[in-house]
Amino acid sequence: MFGFIVDNLKALRAKLAKMHKSLTIWFNGITGSLVVLLPFLQDQMPQLNPFLSENFFRYAMGAIVIGNIILRFKTAKSLAEK
Repeated sequence: MFGFIVDNLKALRAKLAKMHKSLTIWFNGITGSLVVLLPFLQDQMPQLNPFLSENFFRYAMGAIVIGNIILRFKTAKSLAEK
């Protein structure tokens, strides 16, 4: 049982070792961070409010989904092969 877990952890580590080369991971990390930080920025910098419509988050989520779909079509290799 323990050997199975260790083997799976080694395989996972090998896949994740090259994740810095993945555009999808970079895209999701950056856009996810911006979506999380935006409400904080709106509170700290009220000057942003005129530039952000009430539907901004809906459009941002749509753009993130479309970006992920485009990057998924571009992806040809697994992380372990990069």
